[in-house]
Amino acid sequence: MDRSARLSRTVRFSLSREGAPDVILKSPRGNTHAGWPSMNRRAGAAWTASIEVEGRPDSRTGYLVGIDRIDAAVREAAIPRLLERHQAAELETPDALRILHEAVAGRLEPAPAASMLSTEPKTWWRVESDSMSTMRVRRRYEFSASHRLHLPELDDAANAELFGKCSNPHGHGHNYEIEVEVACADGHDALSIEELDALVDRTVIDRFDHKHLNLDLDDFKDRVASVENIAARCVELLRDPIGSLRNGPSLHAVTVWETPRTACTVHA
Repeated sequence: MDRSARLSRTVRFSLSREGAPDVILKSPRGNTHAGWPSMNRRAGAAWTASIEVEGRPDSRTGYLVGIDRIDAAVREAAIPRLLERHQAAELETPDALRILHEAVAGRLEPAPAASMLSTEPKTWWRVESDSMSTMRVRRRYEFSASHRLHLPELDDAANAELFGKCSNPHGHGHNYEIEVEVACADGHDALSIEELDALVDRTVIDRFDHKHLNLDLDDFKDRVASVENIAARCVELLRDPIGSLRNGPSLHAVTVWETPRTACTVHA
Protein backbone atom coordinates (compact mmCIF):
# COMPACT_ATOMS: atom_id res chain seq x y z
CA MET A 1 0.00 0.00 0.00
CA ASP A 2 1.57 3.30 -1.09
CA ARG A 3 -0.99 5.64 0.46
CA SER A 4 -1.07 7.15 3.92
CA ALA A 5 -3.54 5.54 6.30
CA ARG A 6 -4.87 6.34 9.78
CA LEU A 7 -5.35 3.47 12.23
CA SER A 8 -7.59 3.87 15.28
CA ARG A 9 -7.41 1.62 18.33
CA THR A 10 -9.80 1.70 21.30
CA VAL A 11 -8.55 0.81 24.76
CA ARG A 12 -10.92 0.69 27.77
CA PHE A 13 -9.86 0.98 31.40
CA SER A 14 -11.04 2.09 34.82
CA LEU A 15 -9.31 4.25 37.42
CA SER A 16 -9.84 3.25 41.02
CA ARG A 17 -8.66 4.27 44.47
CA GLU A 18 -9.36 0.77 45.77
CA GLY A 19 -5.82 -0.40 46.36
CA ALA A 20 -2.36 0.95 45.64
CA PRO A 21 -1.45 1.54 41.97
CA ASP A 22 1.16 -1.24 41.96
CA VAL A 23 -1.44 -3.70 43.27
CA ILE A 24 -4.03 -2.59 40.71
CA LEU A 25 -1.49 -2.93 37.90
CA LYS A 26 -0.80 -6.54 38.93
CA SER A 27 -4.47 -7.53 38.64
CA PRO A 28 -5.30 -10.22 36.04
CA ARG A 29 -6.08 -9.00 32.55
CA GLY A 30 -9.37 -10.34 31.24
CA ASN A 31 -10.74 -9.80 27.78
CA THR A 32 -13.90 -8.13 29.03
CA HIS A 33 -15.75 -5.35 27.27
CA ALA A 34 -14.95 -3.06 30.21
CA GLY A 35 -11.21 -3.42 29.68
CA TRP A 36 -8.33 -3.42 32.17
CA PRO A 37 -7.89 -2.41 34.96
CA SER A 38 -11.48 -3.03 35.93
CA MET A 39 -13.61 -1.91 38.86
CA ASN A 40 -14.01 -4.14 41.88
CA ARG A 41 -16.79 -3.15 44.31
CA ARG A 42 -16.27 0.57 44.84
CA ALA A 43 -17.97 2.80 42.29
CA GLY A 44 -15.66 4.69 39.98
CA ALA A 45 -15.26 5.86 36.40
CA ALA A 46 -14.95 3.84 33.22
CA TRP A 47 -12.79 5.45 30.53
CA THR A 48 -12.46 4.78 26.82
CA ALA A 49 -9.34 5.91 24.97
CA SER A 50 -8.91 6.03 21.22
CA ILE A 51 -5.41 6.31 19.78
CA GLU A 52 -4.99 7.31 16.12
CA VAL A 53 -1.74 6.60 14.26
CA GLU A 54 -1.09 7.91 10.75
CA GLY A 55 1.50 6.93 8.13
CA ARG A 56 2.28 4.47 5.36
CA PRO A 57 1.71 0.80 6.23
CA ASP A 58 4.65 -1.57 5.93
CA SER A 59 4.78 -2.95 2.39
CA ARG A 60 5.42 -6.51 3.60
CA THR A 61 3.15 -6.88 6.65
CA GLY A 62 0.47 -4.36 5.70
CA TYR A 63 0.71 -3.01 9.26
CA LEU A 64 0.94 0.64 10.14
CA VAL A 65 1.62 -0.42 13.73
CA GLY A 66 0.66 -3.56 15.62
CA ILE A 67 -2.40 -2.98 17.78
CA ASP A 68 -0.68 -4.90 20.58
CA ARG A 69 1.94 -2.14 20.65
CA ILE A 70 -0.78 0.51 21.01
CA ASP A 71 -2.39 -1.48 23.81
CA ALA A 72 0.98 -1.84 25.54
CA ALA A 73 1.73 1.87 25.25
CA VAL A 74 -1.58 2.76 26.91
CA ARG A 75 -1.40 0.06 29.59
CA GLU A 76 2.28 0.28 30.46
CA ALA A 77 3.02 3.98 29.93
CA ALA A 78 -0.25 5.88 30.36
CA ILE A 79 -2.37 3.95 32.88
CA PRO A 80 0.28 3.90 35.65
CA ARG A 81 0.58 7.71 35.38
CA LEU A 82 -3.19 8.13 35.34
CA LEU A 83 -3.63 5.88 38.39
CA GLU A 84 -0.98 7.78 40.32
CA ARG A 85 -2.52 11.14 39.45
CA HIS A 86 -6.06 9.89 40.16
CA GLN A 87 -5.11 8.68 43.62
CA ALA A 88 -3.28 11.91 44.46
CA ALA A 89 -6.02 14.35 43.46
CA GLU A 90 -9.18 14.78 41.45
CA LEU A 91 -8.42 14.20 37.77
CA GLU A 92 -10.13 16.36 35.15
CA THR A 93 -10.68 15.02 31.66
CA PRO A 94 -8.42 17.55 29.84
CA ASP A 95 -5.56 16.65 32.21
CA ALA A 96 -6.18 12.93 31.74
CA LEU A 97 -6.19 13.30 27.96
CA ARG A 98 -2.89 15.17 27.95
CA ILE A 99 -1.28 12.58 30.25
CA LEU A 100 -2.56 9.81 27.99
CA HIS A 101 -1.39 11.43 24.76
CA GLU A 102 2.06 12.39 26.01
CA ALA A 103 2.66 8.99 27.61
CA VAL A 104 1.71 7.11 24.45
CA ALA A 105 3.70 9.52 22.25
CA GLY A 106 6.80 8.80 24.32
CA ARG A 107 6.37 5.06 23.88
CA LEU A 108 4.90 4.44 20.44
CA GLU A 109 6.53 4.64 17.02
CA PRO A 110 5.09 6.19 14.94
CA ALA A 111 3.76 8.59 17.56
CA PRO A 112 -0.02 9.09 17.69
CA ALA A 113 -1.49 11.70 15.38
CA ALA A 114 -4.39 12.19 17.78
CA SER A 115 -5.85 10.82 20.99
CA MET A 116 -9.40 10.86 22.28
CA LEU A 117 -10.82 10.13 25.71
CA SER A 118 -14.41 9.46 26.73
CA THR A 119 -15.68 9.45 30.30
CA GLU A 120 -19.34 8.94 29.46
CA PRO A 121 -21.28 7.59 26.48
CA LYS A 122 -21.12 9.72 23.33
CA THR A 123 -18.92 12.48 24.74
CA TRP A 124 -15.32 12.65 23.54
CA TRP A 125 -12.38 14.95 24.27
CA ARG A 126 -9.77 15.07 21.49
CA VAL A 127 -6.24 16.41 21.05
CA GLU A 128 -4.12 16.29 17.89
CA SER A 129 -0.33 16.20 17.86
CA ASP A 130 -0.04 19.07 15.38
CA SER A 131 -2.18 21.38 17.52
CA MET A 132 -1.48 20.57 21.15
CA SER A 133 -2.72 23.93 22.44
CA THR A 134 -6.27 23.15 21.32
CA MET A 135 -8.67 20.47 22.45
CA ARG A 136 -11.90 19.48 20.77
CA VAL A 137 -14.99 18.20 22.55
CA ARG A 138 -17.62 16.08 20.81
CA ARG A 139 -20.99 15.95 22.57
CA ARG A 140 -24.07 14.16 21.21
CA TYR A 141 -27.74 15.10 21.63
CA GLU A 142 -31.06 13.91 20.20
CA PHE A 143 -34.40 15.18 19.05
CA SER A 144 -37.43 13.75 17.26
CA ALA A 145 -38.99 15.51 14.29
CA SER A 146 -40.88 14.92 11.07
CA HIS A 147 -40.27 16.32 7.63
CA ARG A 148 -41.09 15.94 3.98
CA LEU A 149 -38.58 16.06 1.14
CA HIS A 150 -40.13 17.94 -1.73
CA LEU A 151 -39.76 20.91 -4.04
CA PRO A 152 -42.78 23.21 -4.06
CA GLU A 153 -42.52 23.85 -7.79
CA LEU A 154 -43.06 20.14 -8.53
CA ASP A 155 -46.31 18.19 -8.26
CA ASP A 156 -46.66 15.09 -6.08
CA ALA A 157 -45.78 12.70 -8.90
CA ALA A 158 -42.58 14.57 -9.79
CA ASN A 159 -41.57 14.83 -6.14
CA ALA A 160 -42.16 11.10 -5.67
CA GLU A 161 -39.95 10.37 -8.67
CA LEU A 162 -37.20 12.60 -7.26
CA PHE A 163 -37.36 11.80 -3.53
CA GLY A 164 -39.15 8.44 -3.42
CA LYS A 165 -41.19 7.60 -0.33
CA CYS A 166 -39.52 10.49 1.54
CA SER A 167 -41.83 12.80 -0.41
CA ASN A 168 -44.95 11.36 1.27
CA PRO A 169 -47.30 14.40 1.43
CA HIS A 170 -48.05 13.66 5.09
CA GLY A 171 -44.36 13.56 6.00
CA HIS A 172 -42.43 11.01 8.03
CA GLY A 173 -40.40 11.08 11.24
CA HIS A 174 -36.88 10.42 12.52
CA ASN A 175 -35.16 10.17 15.85
CA TYR A 176 -32.29 12.46 14.98
CA GLU A 177 -28.93 12.51 16.75
CA ILE A 178 -26.72 15.57 16.56
CA GLU A 179 -23.05 15.70 17.53
CA VAL A 180 -21.62 19.15 18.23
CA GLU A 181 -17.82 19.40 18.03
CA VAL A 182 -16.28 22.41 19.75
CA ALA A 183 -12.65 23.56 19.70
CA CYS A 184 -11.35 25.15 22.89
CA ALA A 185 -8.10 26.19 24.49
CA ASP A 186 -6.34 23.59 26.60
CA GLY A 187 -7.01 24.31 30.24
CA HIS A 188 -9.20 23.55 33.24
CA ASP A 189 -11.80 26.22 32.42
CA ALA A 190 -11.61 25.92 28.65
CA LEU A 191 -15.19 24.69 28.23
CA SER A 192 -18.15 24.17 30.51
CA ILE A 193 -20.14 21.10 29.46
CA GLU A 194 -23.13 22.42 31.41
CA GLU A 195 -23.06 25.71 29.50
CA LEU A 196 -22.69 23.89 26.18
CA ASP A 197 -25.64 21.60 26.98
CA ALA A 198 -27.85 24.53 27.92
CA LEU A 199 -26.90 26.41 24.76
CA VAL A 200 -27.55 23.46 22.42
CA ASP A 201 -30.84 22.70 24.17
CA ARG A 202 -32.27 26.19 23.81
CA THR A 203 -30.78 26.88 20.36
CA VAL A 204 -31.36 23.60 18.50
CA ILE A 205 -33.19 20.95 20.52
CA ASP A 206 -36.06 23.16 21.74
CA ARG A 207 -36.36 24.56 18.22
CA PHE A 208 -36.58 21.24 16.35
CA ASP A 209 -37.82 18.64 18.85
CA HIS A 210 -41.31 17.26 18.10
CA LYS A 211 -41.79 19.66 15.22
CA HIS A 212 -42.69 19.21 11.59
CA LEU A 213 -39.64 20.85 10.08
CA ASN A 214 -41.48 21.99 6.96
CA LEU A 215 -44.70 23.22 8.54
CA ASP A 216 -43.82 24.46 12.03
CA LEU A 217 -40.63 26.40 11.27
CA ASP A 218 -39.27 28.96 8.84
CA ASP A 219 -35.84 27.31 8.80
CA PHE A 220 -36.65 25.15 5.78
CA LYS A 221 -39.17 27.39 4.10
CA ASP A 222 -36.82 27.96 1.15
CA ARG A 223 -34.72 24.77 1.27
CA VAL A 224 -35.36 21.05 1.45
CA ALA A 225 -35.24 19.62 4.98
CA SER A 226 -32.59 17.06 4.04
CA VAL A 227 -30.07 15.79 6.57
CA GLU A 228 -27.44 17.87 4.74
CA ASN A 229 -29.46 21.05 5.13
CA ILE A 230 -30.39 20.25 8.74
CA ALA A 231 -26.68 19.92 9.61
CA ALA A 232 -25.90 23.17 7.80
CA ARG A 233 -28.72 24.96 9.62
CA CYS A 234 -27.40 23.70 12.97
CA VAL A 235 -24.01 25.20 12.13
CA GLU A 236 -25.67 28.54 11.34
CA LEU A 237 -27.60 28.48 14.61
CA LEU A 238 -24.71 27.42 16.84
CA ARG A 239 -21.63 29.17 15.44
CA ASP A 240 -22.04 32.61 17.02
CA PRO A 241 -23.62 31.53 20.36
CA ILE A 242 -20.81 29.00 20.98
CA GLY A 243 -18.25 31.67 20.19
CA SER A 244 -19.78 33.86 22.89
CA LEU A 245 -19.28 31.30 25.67
CA ARG A 246 -16.63 31.84 28.34
CA ASN A 247 -13.00 31.62 27.16
CA GLY A 248 -13.99 31.89 23.49
CA PRO A 249 -14.49 28.33 22.22
CA SER A 250 -15.40 27.88 18.57
CA LEU A 251 -17.69 25.53 16.71
CA HIS A 252 -15.68 23.05 14.66
CA ALA A 253 -18.38 20.88 13.08
CA VAL A 254 -21.89 19.49 13.44
CA THR A 255 -22.87 15.94 12.49
CA VAL A 256 -26.53 14.96 12.19
CA TRP A 257 -27.68 11.33 12.02
CA GLU A 258 -31.03 10.86 10.32
CA THR A 259 -30.81 7.11 10.88
CA PRO A 260 -27.96 4.94 12.27
CA ARG A 261 -26.82 4.47 8.66
CA THR A 262 -27.25 8.01 7.33
CA ALA A 263 -25.35 11.04 8.64
CA CYS A 264 -23.94 14.31 7.39
CA THR A 265 -21.12 16.42 8.82
CA VAL A 266 -20.83 20.14 8.08
CA HIS A 267 -17.69 21.97 9.23
CA ALA A 268 -18.01 25.45 10.63
